[in-house]
Amino acid sequence: MEARTNWNDDRLDHLSAQVDSVRDKVDSLRDHMDQRFDSLKNMMIVTLAGILAAFGGALIANHL
Repeated sequence: MEARTNWNDDRLDHLSAQVDSVRDKVDSLRDHMDQRFDSLKNMMIVTLAGILAAFGGALIANHL
């Protein structure tokens, strides 16, 4: 069975436009969430590095 490329019913055209709109919104939301998780990951790396540096400094100071 061949896929239909021309829909005769205006309601189906409207539904197709709505689906495209929802798809665009989901893609935009996914991009936004990816940016948020990247920021969170970077913040966690910086925080861990700070904790390790403070712990290392405390160990060195304790041995002096």
